[in-house]
Amino acid sequence: MDMNAQTKKRSLGQFFTKQNTWLRPQITQFIKSSGAKIAYDPFAGNGDLLGIAQSFGLKKVFGLDIDPALGWKKNDSLISIPKIHKSIIITNPPYLTNYSAQRKKIYDKVSQYFEACNYDDLYQLALEKCLTNDYGVVIIPETFINSSFPKNRLVSITILEDNPFDDTETPVCVVCFDNKLKSLDKVSVYKNDKLLGTLGYFEKFRIAPNNSIDIKFNIVNGKIGLRAVDTTDPHRPISFMPKNELDYDLKGIKHSSRLITIIDMPTNKHGMHYIIKKSNQILTEFRKKTHDVLLSPFKGNKKNGERRRRLDYATARAILEQAVSNERLF
Repeated sequence: MDMNAQTKKRSLGQFFTKQNTWLRPQITQFIKSSGAKIAYDPFAGNGDLLGIAQSFGLKKVFGLDIDPALGWKKNDSLISIPKIHKSIIITNPPYLTNYSAQRKKIYDKVSQYFEACNYDDLYQLALEKCLTNDYGVVIIPETFINSSFPKNRLVSITILEDNPFDDTETPVCVVCFDNKLKSLDKVSVYKNDKLLGTLGYFEKFRIAPNNSIDIKFNIVNGKIGLRAVDTTDPHRPISFMPKNELDYDLKGIKHSSRLITIIDMPTNKHGMHYIIKKSNQILTEFRKKTHDVLLSPFKGNKKNGERRRRLDYATARAILEQAVSNERLF
């Protein structure tokens, strides 16, 4: 593929899986236990995933792609994916949000897909189409975990902290599905090779604000600072703090800021320090209990190799409310 074609594919959210770091033991075991004889990639691209599949025993491969120049049978798999008997889908579909498409000025090229579904990202539409087949292994953005996409036909979700791509830092996970309806307590969640628990277990810890307190974000005159994203230094994680301790030019805080903010809420000086301390305690316990599964991923890892995380403002609000009420979450 020439450089112009590669650039076009990247702009359309199509990235190339060059590394096999996604192929974890539990994923290999799932592929083997499926009994599939054919590795099937409906977004085949350069065929990297099919090549990896052949290396561990799936000798027969079948690929589709919208670009016939790549040598595969032509098919627009965001519209439909044919079902193939005795196959397992192994794919890395396009990732592209509605917002990104408009920002890149390519919305006209993909508008038909967004208008045909209720999803905000093309990978979700792709996954829906994949689920017309019996088995699948799909590499998708880790933001999937916090999405509203139904997850009760999955077998497992594996969070990858090693990047399998050469051309993007998008944090990803691997979902394995068998297309059988099940309780979320039957859907395993892994981080790399380690089993953390079930999706049902983690969902029990999800918290939401009740809006019982007047809390406002991105208010420069507020008193409480929040670094809402992990730094690369493991000793400087997401934290609440007095605003003068933020290592940031406060003039840069805007209404749209999501990583560094100043919070305005009813409190006196003594109460402010208590709320900050209590909020950090609640946050630390929340992260420990959930293994960070419920926090949004952020591009790049910390220096110790762990995925950086971001605290969304709804969860931050819930934590602040809990700190004020002086009740434990767990």
